[in-house]
Amino acid sequence: MAASFKSAGWEVVLFGSACDVCVIHTCAVTSRAEQDCLRLARLVKRTNKNTRVVLAGCAAEIGGELLLKKSGADMIAGQKEKFNLPQILQSLHNTTLPPAELPSFNSTRALIRVQDGCDFCCSYCIVPSARGKPVSRPFREIVSEAIAIAGKGFKEVILTGANLGCYTDGGLTITGLLEELEKIPGILRIRLSSIEVTTIEHEIINYMAGSQKLCRSIHIPMQSGDDNTLLRMGRRYTAGQYRDMIDYALSKIPLLGLGTDIITGFPGETEEAFKNTRQMVVNIPFSNLHVFTYSKRPGTRAASMSGQIDHRTGKQRSRELIELGTKKKKAFAQQFIGRKVALLIEDMKDNIGSGWTGEYLEASVPLSKPALNQIVEFVPSSFSCGMLK
Repeated sequence: MAASFKSAGWEVVLFGSACDVCVIHTCAVTSRAEQDCLRLARLVKRTNKNTRVVLAGCAAEIGGELLLKKSGADMIAGQKEKFNLPQILQSLHNTTLPPAELPSFNSTRALIRVQDGCDFCCSYCIVPSARGKPVSRPFREIVSEAIAIAGKGFKEVILTGANLGCYTDGGLTITGLLEELEKIPGILRIRLSSIEVTTIEHEIINYMAGSQKLCRSIHIPMQSGDDNTLLRMGRRYTAGQYRDMIDYALSKIPLLGLGTDIITGFPGETEEAFKNTRQMVVNIPFSNLHVFTYSKRPGTRAASMSGQIDHRTGKQRSRELIELGTKKKKAFAQQFIGRKVALLIEDMKDNIGSGWTGEYLEASVPLSKPALNQIVEFVPSSFSCGMLK
């Protein structure tokens, strides 16, 4: 979204600076996330009454006019409108817009949304209401966009979707799409966002093991390591099935970067259930943990479930897992000390290049000449301050 404004001649400034338009990209995963977005909108209106506040994203899609009223914002932009905001706002600022550029993640990586929507209907999730049933973009349209992105100098693309494993077009799955993207000259790395268990995770792992361009990192939400909690969440697997899938992945790719999502304090999560989750985290060599404390999301089945956990308990459990996750990341990263890694240089400062490895580890390396947007191989000798060096 920021790139779409830049390409249309707007200047993007830091949040809190004086501006004509402030876009707040809302989240509806939890009630607390939505409230944070509303708070930010009200803050902007209080500090600069002349700023036009736009609420975009999932909460805006669901809340509509009610959210507009609660926040004091000036405009709602749903999923279909949020990438066309410069064009929508054109008449308000009386400007002539140049042709829009391709939206980008940053100077070296580009996002390609290949799919949207989900019908898994987990009990805590509002996404099916916000984004509807799964819809995949046409295969040829995605490939054309990737070719255009490569032509603009991007070396890495990230495939995103609300439920990426559900991608399909004419019988073609995500792995068929990956095969075609790998043929595009200029694109040197392909990264996946998140894959749900019970979609095509085994097929993706098999493909990744032999791929030259697909990054060897994968994010597979676990949410809980307790069977009863998973059942209440409406997840489609048991803790044992999740572990079996991870074991299979590691048998194919031993140094696979593993990310996951975990919710603590879900309704009915006993101390024993939390211990089961904690033990799963201990046993699996995760390299990246996203830990969330459950909060009621109106419109979901979980909001009316019995056994609601007080927020303080949920937060304490989250802190415990976050601390454990930090140790797991360090243990994973230390395996690469003395081993050659490749990173895409995304920033250069004082002859130090920094970026991310294919395993999704942040790294930095001294360089004798600028190498921005280049893939550099080096052998790290240490891991400190969260980076391989």
